[in-house]
Amino acid sequence: MSDAAFGSQRSAPVPRRSRTGMVALAVPNLDEPYFAELTTLLVRGADERGLSILIQHTEGDHDREVDIANGVGLPLTDGLIHIPRSLTVGDLTRRTSPGPLVLLGEHIQVSPFTHISIDNRAAADAATTHLAEAGCSRIAFVGPRDERPSDAADQRYAGYRDVVARLGLAQEPSLIGHVDAFTPEEGRRVMRRMTAEGVELDGVVCSNDSIAFGVLAALHEAGRRVPEEVAVIGIDDVHAAQFSTPSLTTVAPDYDAIVRAAFTELERQIAAPPGADTPVRHVVVDARIVARDSTAR
Repeated sequence: MSDAAFGSQRSAPVPRRSRTGMVALAVPNLDEPYFAELTTLLVRGADERGLSILIQHTEGDHDREVDIANGVGLPLTDGLIHIPRSLTVGDLTRRTSPGPLVLLGEHIQVSPFTHISIDNRAAADAATTHLAEAGCSRIAFVGPRDERPSDAADQRYAGYRDVVARLGLAQEPSLIGHVDAFTPEEGRRVMRRMTAEGVELDGVVCSNDSIAFGVLAALHEAGRRVPEEVAVIGIDDVHAAQFSTPSLTTVAPDYDAIVRAAFTELERQIAAPPGADTPVRHVVVDARIVARDSTAR
């Protein structure tokens, strides 16, 4: 895990107030296994530190994310852990209720706010390289989202393109599957279309594990053997990846490091004296390939 301060940038000083023992957590939804599992780990981490978590669903809605960042409708809390989907730097710099804030996941450009994430571009680079090393040369990518762009998915798509260009693999528009959401249903829909159109592929990089589960289902429906004919890899290492058929190879973030960094950075801001200039950090957490049956050629 590495961290870097953004030069001389400092978060705005906030007045000291009595501790409540409660931290707010803004999460897009709990239907997506990644968010549900990360929320569980954050709740456990809070409990270990004598804190309570107030969970707020945003559904990735911009107005809702802004309201939570501004504390609208929330009781007093010691700070906010925010997993954004639509927030901008401008939204955050205009916070009407500034206070301790840690952003997780989506990287909001280069911003003066403490942020914790994996290197999404490097994660997809590793995933694509893994398929190439397994002998794949026509590797599809399922996961760009055009309707509501996602920085994480965009970075993962960029990592895939890096490897395709570097290794001279097939580069065809038909190998790119755009999704409307990061769900198994969308993974299955896209792979059904690719199969129906006769797209030649021998590997699939999915922008998350949920999409990969749908891809596996569609390949099974089409009679395509995984991994013998098509190798599949996801990103996130959700719990169910161990139990899919075949079990899913994926890129696993260091979840313990994410939780530890989130509370370390939040507590650092909470404990800062009134009027103190607190350094802003961007913490990059390690991720690694977890090889399972879906790429075991």
